[in-house]
Amino acid sequence: MTKLSRAGSACISAIIMLAGVASIAAADTFTYELNGSFAESKAGPSLVPLGGTLGPDSNTGLRQGYTFVVNEGLSLSGTGIFDAYSIHIRFYFYDVNASFNTLQKILDFKIARRSPDFTAKAASWCYLLLLGPATHMRGVKCMILQMARADFVVTRNANGLSSASVVGHGGFSVMDTNGATTFSGPGNIINFFMDDLLSFAPEAGTGFIDRIR
Repeated sequence: MTKLSRAGSACISAIIMLAGVASIAAADTFTYELNGSFAESKAGPSLVPLGGTLGPDSNTGLRQGYTFVVNEGLSLSGTGIFDAYSIHIRFYFYDVNASFNTLQKILDFKIARRSPDFTAKAASWCYLLLLGPATHMRGVKCMILQMARADFVVTRNANGLSSASVVGHGGFSVMDTNGATTFSGPGNIINFFMDDLLSFAPEAGTGFIDRIR
C-alpha cells in the first residue's frame, strides 16, 4: 500500500505501470505480510481484524495469511492515505457464491451504508460503485475465480483518476469527480472484505488474504 505525493501520479505496484505515471520516490509504503501478525513490516500502523484468523490457509495449509468468513475482514487507519495511492491485495475467495446476490466486497472507501466500493460479482467481474452526484457503476472482467489467487490493484491519483485491475487480466479507469474514492473517514480508514455495515444480507464473502501492500 503506497501513499503518493500530491505532485505524483498513481501507479500499479511494481508490476504494471499505467500511461503517464511518474516516479513515486516520495511515497510512503506500508506492507502487511500477514505471517502470524497484523503488524506492518516497518512498524507502521497495524491492521485491525474483525474476526478471522491468522495462520495457514485452512483449505490447503500451504500459505500463511488471514482467513475470513462473511463479514469478517480487516481495517486500517492512521496511514495518512487520502486521495493519491496504490493498493495491492493478493487473495482468493473460497466460495464465489457466499453472499445472497453473489456480490462480494473487496475494498471499501468509507464507513457508511452503501458507500463507494470495489466489489466482485460471482468472482468473475469487478465493479467500482461510486455514489453521489456522479453515481455510476463500472465493471471489468477480472478473473477472480474460486480458490484461484488474484493480484487485485486499485490506484487513484490526486486528479481523481481511479483505476482497478487484476494483474494479467486487464482493468479499467474512471474519473472520480466527487471524492468518492478518497479515504476520508476517521483516521483515513480503509476496510477490506467487510460490507459497509453488518446488515441482514451482507455483500461479503469468504476467503484468504496472502498479502496487502
